[in-house]
Amino acid sequence: MDTSETLLLRIRGLAPSLNPALRRIADYILLDPSRIKYIRIKDLAQACNVSESTVMRFVQTIGLDSFNQLKIIITEILTQQDLGELSEEEYVYDDISKNDSTDSIITKIVHRNIKSLQDTIKRIDSGEIDRAVEAIKNARKIDIYGAGGSFIAADNARLRFYRIGKQCCATSDGNQQIVSASLLTDRDVALGISNSGRTKSTVMALKTAKECGANTICITNYDKSPITACADIKLFSSTEDLAFFQESMPSRVAQILIVDIIYATLAVSDFATSVKMIEKSSEALIKNSLF
Repeated sequence: MDTSETLLLRIRGLAPSLNPALRRIADYILLDPSRIKYIRIKDLAQACNVSESTVMRFVQTIGLDSFNQLKIIITEILTQQDLGELSEEEYVYDDISKNDSTDSIITKIVHRNIKSLQDTIKRIDSGEIDRAVEAIKNARKIDIYGAGGSFIAADNARLRFYRIGKQCCATSDGNQQIVSASLLTDRDVALGISNSGRTKSTVMALKTAKECGANTICITNYDKSPITACADIKLFSSTEDLAFFQESMPSRVAQILIVDIIYATLAVSDFATSVKMIEKSSEALIKNSLF
């Protein structure tokens, strides 16, 4: 992927896992990236109350070789915005306030959902998608774990995979997740979905599944969250949680996007069989419909 397109998303994804000193640098950059265009390394260090060596450690942590490279990439991002590659509508992503009108709230929520999809697309690794599809395709059974809002995406995954003939189980109950995970084998797949990557029940279930030999997949918003340590295959969404949007629809929309991409790629990999299964299940629904 193009580094200039994904750098700020990468910083946002890593920020929660950084130590306090590195987190201050990340927050400083994310708050107003334009400040980085002309700032010197010693001035950034002073503004964040860290040493210059800490700034360099931050640069290396986000996968760059030099502070100058960081400045160049951010300048490229801001230049693209100045050239109009981003519409004016993309500058309305503030949080909702008590002074917002109904029309303003509608606009902000719609644009925030659109932005979460646009940012997630930039972070999707097609190689990891292919690995997930291959694992699910060959699985005897698929366990899917999610809690709270993330269970919406988990149940969506169950419904998707089930329609093309995959044996699936999705639950939000922590005890049931652990029991189910403990019965998996190396012929099975476990998928854990958690926006924060820190939901204890989901992380523990995925960890148990991995210990039992199952192939493990996670969908999360943060690169180095606990759930990633339990996952063989890591898929990342990209949403920004603000006061009125924490753990709300944008993160669910991004998770469902990733699930649907896996499902569509899986279905296409054995197109004839998938169509046959979908038609068969649709006929059964029609036959049993009351109307």
